[in-house]
Amino acid sequence: MANNLGSTITKFTTRLDKVIEQATLTSDLNINGDLVGEVSRTGEVKIAKIALQGLADYDRAKGFTSGDVTLDWETKKLEYDRGREFSIDYLDDEEHMLLVSANIMNEFARTKVVPEIDAIRFARLAANAGETASASFTKAADALSAVLKAEEHMENQGVSLSECILYLTPAVKSLLRQAQSWRIDNGTGSVSTDIQTFDGMKMRTVPQGRFYDSITLQTEGDGGYKKTDSTGKDLNFLVVHPSAAQAIQKHEKLRYFAPDTNQEKDAHKWQYRVHHDLIVDDNRKPLIYAHTAAGA
Repeated sequence: MANNLGSTITKFTTRLDKVIEQATLTSDLNINGDLVGEVSRTGEVKIAKIALQGLADYDRAKGFTSGDVTLDWETKKLEYDRGREFSIDYLDDEEHMLLVSANIMNEFARTKVVPEIDAIRFARLAANAGETASASFTKAADALSAVLKAEEHMENQGVSLSECILYLTPAVKSLLRQAQSWRIDNGTGSVSTDIQTFDGMKMRTVPQGRFYDSITLQTEGDGGYKKTDSTGKDLNFLVVHPSAAQAIQKHEKLRYFAPDTNQEKDAHKWQYRVHHDLIVDDNRKPLIYAHTAAGA
């Protein structure tokens, strides 16, 4: 392999981080990446905690009042450590092999990793919600009433609806549109099928397949996740203030084994591993409202 393989693998790893950051429906909850250090092989990561002093009077004779900035690094253990190993049939053309590998990794991240990370985050949000409700909607008015109740709860916490995110299923979004279409607009003040906000809240439509209050991660066979048997419920919607949660994800550098070093088969072998978590502080739980469907 060429000597620049190391830099290529680093680029692959960085690109995969970007895919998840941009493709996840929960990306609004991502912590500022500049405040997160490198992840260790044990899944620990350092997060910057910054403390600042407030403004002081400006003195015309002495000038500015000096202030301090305190920067501490808090170590967090990320709960989720997931990975997969891929074998790609031998290709003697290095450039072709890299292109094939890049496409495979991107497709894997987009179709497998992103839905699972979203599903984990939604389940964590639901489990940490300060307020919950449950009902199955058959009428548009019922869906509207439930969302309005969630809005009331959030405003009682002292936050503006324009700062909140409404995650909801396509079915619930359709009911809201039937109930009062004037509440929904495209961010330009006109009603449109390109829906972006509801009562000022940013809307994120979530496929039901990744929107449960409890999931089970699979370790065998095809891997992935599923709604927890017996106890898991479909989520109808979540209302979340972004300050309620911090989403963190970091890829460990991809590992590559050439066919001549792969002892298992004559193939290119890649090992993919990602650490991630969603952190909710206890005093922020009231800023999460979860509504589930009645029954499992």
